[in-house]
Amino acid sequence: MRWDYECWIAGAKPEDNDLVETTKEHLAKDYKLFKEGAAYGPAPLIIGSGRLIKGLESSLLAAEPGKEVELSIPPAEAYGDRDPKKVEVHSMGEVMRLPEYRKGEEEPVPGAHIVLGSKAGTIMSVRGGRVRIDFNHELAGRTLKYKYVIKTVASSPKEKAEAILEMHYGRPGDFKTEVHGDDVDIVLMEQCKYDPKWMISKLSVVSDLREHAGIAKVRLIEEYLKPAEKTEEKPAVPAEEKPAVTAEEKPAGKEEKGAEDKKGEPATAPAEKPAEMASAEPKKE
Repeated sequence: MRWDYECWIAGAKPEDNDLVETTKEHLAKDYKLFKEGAAYGPAPLIIGSGRLIKGLESSLLAAEPGKEVELSIPPAEAYGDRDPKKVEVHSMGEVMRLPEYRKGEEEPVPGAHIVLGSKAGTIMSVRGGRVRIDFNHELAGRTLKYKYVIKTVASSPKEKAEAILEMHYGRPGDFKTEVHGDDVDIVLMEQCKYDPKWMISKLSVVSDLREHAGIAKVRLIEEYLKPAEKTEEKPAVPAEEKPAVTAEEKPAGKEEKGAEDKKGEPATAPAEKPAEMASAEPKKE
């Protein structure tokens, strides 16, 4: 399925609600959440797999396509209550060994999100060579408000395959997908050949195709096409133009020379001799 949604942290008053996430571009811009290059609009989503928070998934399973739904989800059905035991203190040296700080260009600051020992957390404070980190989910202990509409529901294996590819890799329309019975052939886009993100995403793509799209066999195809040879067109050689002869340059009283004149022959034939002179032989004395 594809849905449009808004997710808010509930405040004491409706005007105190804080927008956390949305598929609506104009709303993201209004609340300073817009991310350049992010895809906005109805997003693909798999429901019934237990990946969503309990309160949201149960609502989506009962929702009708095209009908707007608003609901409030308490912490118990969202990300749980905050656990004080998940707030830990680590040395600055331990944190500075993380890849993002190793070069010394960045320093740990409150509010930064990090992953330490395979756990994701948020830095709460940095003091005296010690870093206080909260490993609770950032929305733990919060009541969430959702407003959403289910736009479409994928029915065919091809639609499901394309939605799964978009959900995990975020590049709709860049894959060529052909379904043959319960097999699918996917011609990968050029970027997949060198993108580390695809190497991670493809395992999730294959798993979801098998589990949620009814696909038994997945073939991921890389194409390498020979580039077309370039043919150089020779520029047309312009015909030589004869220089125009002005009236001043023409010899007075003479006609223009013809084609024979170019070979050194006179332009006009010599006057014919009288017949008797032409046939008579010279006299012998």
